[in-house]
Amino acid sequence: MRLRAVTIATTVAIALTAIGTGGAAAVASTASGPSAVTPGTAAIQADPGNPTAPTATAHTVSVNGTAVPVRAESVSGTAHDVAMFTKGTGTATVSVTMPGLAASAVPVVTPRTLGVGTTRSGDTVTFTIRDAHPLVVETPGVRALFLFVTPSETAVPSAGDPGVLYFGPGEHDAGVIRPQSGQTVYLAPGALVHGRIDGDGVTGVQVIGRGILDAGTDTSRTDKTMAIRFHDSSDITVSGIGVRNAQWWQTLYIRSSGIHVSWLNLMGTLINNDGIDTDGVQDMTVEHNFVMSGDDGFGWHALDAATNGEPETRGLHATDTTFWNVTGGNPVRFGSSMETEVFTDVSITQSYVLRAKEVALKFDVQDWATVSDVTVDGFHVESQPVGKQAIVLQVLKGQYSNDTGYRDERGRITGITIRDFTDVAADPVTLSGWDGTHGISDVAFEDVVLGGAPLTAAQVRTNQFVSGVTVS
Repeated sequence: MRLRAVTIATTVAIALTAIGTGGAAAVASTASGPSAVTPGTAAIQADPGNPTAPTATAHTVSVNGTAVPVRAESVSGTAHDVAMFTKGTGTATVSVTMPGLAASAVPVVTPRTLGVGTTRSGDTVTFTIRDAHPLVVETPGVRALFLFVTPSETAVPSAGDPGVLYFGPGEHDAGVIRPQSGQTVYLAPGALVHGRIDGDGVTGVQVIGRGILDAGTDTSRTDKTMAIRFHDSSDITVSGIGVRNAQWWQTLYIRSSGIHVSWLNLMGTLINNDGIDTDGVQDMTVEHNFVMSGDDGFGWHALDAATNGEPETRGLHATDTTFWNVTGGNPVRFGSSMETEVFTDVSITQSYVLRAKEVALKFDVQDWATVSDVTVDGFHVESQPVGKQAIVLQVLKGQYSNDTGYRDERGRITGITIRDFTDVAADPVTLSGWDGTHGISDVAFEDVVLGGAPLTAAQVRTNQFVSGVTVS
């Protein structure tokens, strides 16, 4: 399917300007020709990566003069070149060599929104960043290079600590890991842990490190088991690790509170490979993550009230997320199942959508929840199939509505702000309520740009059950 892509202008220079919290700053120009490479000032720690994946042949990488292994990873049968490193304070000068790179090829560092400029000398492209951030080098005729750049680790736990389940470098067959309250699960750089993590009724658990959790043989689409799941839990930290090959949703946090999810690199391409899913959470922060998903990147919903009850979702906030959504689904989806009363105080800021398979931002409330007080601010869609919409909000009865007989009722959407939203797609926005009682109200579009042009009121399609829409 043909993809739209934003045009990248050749720049003479890009100023040293921070691009938001945790963003990257460009300090190089887009140019060709021989040039001396000046190393940056940050301390660099190369991550060995997946120890079972072969060394990639399409890319080699060095950062501040330190060689960083590039692994040719296979994720659910699809091939990806992956390099990982941590950086300390200061700048990092990244050199990427692609043997036999065509003279006409123009490598681009994405997210494009961050404005990372490059210089080229022969087969090598160089750029400099100041802050840790996941990046992708996309080059015509060469498969993408995923660079997972994270902050230097602090307070690394000891392998001998009885409160730590420690996985060192190398391959481990762990099976189902069931952490106990107060326990730390640590995946060291270079660790590949075959298994899944399932926390039920626990508190004070950390899952940290820079290793990889491969859930390919320990998750099941049939049994709906996830690579990481926390249920009825509190004070949970999941940070820094990679997740690969899950057969169902990659992660789920359900009926839990006090959750911090950060610096993950999730890579899933199968249908139903949602990225970071939630159901009945309070006080949850999601930040600085890379989410490759074969289905919804964020699947924020409420399922099966007969089993789970109707816990509120309140205080759910995400910032600085990079999405790579393929196969099916949407980068961000509120719904479809919404079997709860309250879904409120939610924000998603600084989002970079490098691939969107369907609708970029979708609210589809198919049950009785009132979805309110939601802000989406700084949402940038850089590539999307032709004919797919940027924004859809709808209240409806559909295939994911409650079918257990528990309750058959529609909900509402109210108090939504969508600000600083850009999309290469120019298709109209759709808002559709269910009836006069279950409709959509008070939706503000501020600085929304579709297909390079500011959104107009005429581009917002509504039905008679929608009110209070503003475009500015």
